[in-house]
Amino acid sequence: MNKHEIPPGGARLMVGFDGVEATEELGELLLETGARSVILFTRNLVDAAQAQELIAGIRELVPWPLLIAIDQEGGCVVRLTRGVTVFPGNMALGAAGDPSLALAQGRESGRQLSAIGVDLNLAPVVDLQTNPRNPGIGIRSFGSHRAQALALARAYIDGHMEEGVGCCLKHFPGKGAASVDAHIDLPVLDLPVEEFRDPHIEIFRDLCEGREDIALMSTHIVVKGLDGENPATFSRAVMHGLLREELGFRGLSIADDLEMGAIAKYHEVPEAALRAAAVGHDLVPICHSSEAQRAAAQALQRGLSEGSLDPEEHRAACARIAAFSARSRGGPLVDPSEGDRLAAEIAQRAVHLFADPQGLLPIQGEQSLLVLATEPFSVVGVEEEAEQDFAGMLKRLFASPRSGLTEVRTLGAELNEEGVGELLEAAKGFDRVVLMTWNALGISAQRFLLEEFSRNLRDRLVVVHSRNPFDQIFVPNGVTALTAFGYRIGQFEAIAAVLLGRARAQAPFPAEWK
Repeated sequence: MNKHEIPPGGARLMVGFDGVEATEELGELLLETGARSVILFTRNLVDAAQAQELIAGIRELVPWPLLIAIDQEGGCVVRLTRGVTVFPGNMALGAAGDPSLALAQGRESGRQLSAIGVDLNLAPVVDLQTNPRNPGIGIRSFGSHRAQALALARAYIDGHMEEGVGCCLKHFPGKGAASVDAHIDLPVLDLPVEEFRDPHIEIFRDLCEGREDIALMSTHIVVKGLDGENPATFSRAVMHGLLREELGFRGLSIADDLEMGAIAKYHEVPEAALRAAAVGHDLVPICHSSEAQRAAAQALQRGLSEGSLDPEEHRAACARIAAFSARSRGGPLVDPSEGDRLAAEIAQRAVHLFADPQGLLPIQGEQSLLVLATEPFSVVGVEEEAEQDFAGMLKRLFASPRSGLTEVRTLGAELNEEGVGELLEAAKGFDRVVLMTWNALGISAQRFLLEEFSRNLRDRLVVVHSRNPFDQIFVPNGVTALTAFGYRIGQFEAIAAVLLGRARAQAPFPAEWK
């Protein structure tokens, strides 16, 4: 294609697909739509070796360079879990509070992703968690404090980019103050615009002003002080006026998945793709339906033909996509053992003790111990999980080397009143009871479980917030409670070390929660 030729409208698409192989069907989709980017999900990935082979195979399907992207944030949002290090998430880094750890994590994660062929990691999340009841960000955020989040984000980005993997700031103009998850419905914020700008927009300004070597993802949110009618996804005022003109951003702009509830609930996906491109998004992701992807390519081409998509802006957008394409260095797979040691160090430095007013910690080796742990489940739509032996992992961590009786039970998220009563009776026979919550903030049955145990077993109860540290909102005074800001294996190991007296919890809480 010469410099005067206009790329097809579908060049603006980022597409997802099903399966773990670079199939002829995927090749047909890419050739038919002209898509220049492919995003990988858990459904596509087995381990690092297969991921490397898959990416190489995808690149062979078309004659143009492709931008291969992945959400490998760490913590609760990872797509590849085998053959790579699975790091704790951003809030664990925020609790540890050390930019050198963020730099090292960015570097090691970048090194591993580059080896398998990833061009762009859709990370880090730089939303500031100013609403403790925010259902969609939480531990994905570095915390509430702009200065610390900025230092950690800069370090992480520097480390990633040293290894040749691009970074993507999420989610512009900021959704840390939201109370609705955009995967389900459209958040609307009616904050005074200056209150929203600082800190939410200002951290993006700090990180992206004048830069062309970084990507940025918007979010499906209406901020009334910026655009009273449109979510950022469809707002020229936000994506062009604010981002390009005021902040001077020159990098790659990406919409969030257009099949999320906040958009698909109210709009046809193909027309949403055209609107998102027209207001200034370089890439428009459609992550699931091949039918919607094909229809979106047609809508984008129609926009070029009929003038709703400016040809010069389209050409510039395609050039920015090309600049991020096929940039990974490749090479032999990386042994993740060094990264695993780093992940363990981050986890150990990120344990926060809310309170231990009765001096229940550490749990002594001769004391009988009951561990009640809520089975993992997805809290937000962006989370995907490979299967793991959760109960077996907990038994290994708590059973040895203790002389006292140790029992581990895993619980469903929706225990009824009778089930809670039976657990209470069983728990009364133990010296110490560790109750691991998952998401009391979002599930009433979890709150009831927490409230009943706190009321009846305060003299022996230790609460661990495994998935959502903001569950502490529901813990009454006088109850021992702690968190590691996540549930990766190293974080459970760090919690066990504190509970059993092998380590101390020293991390502050990096966000506002009261």
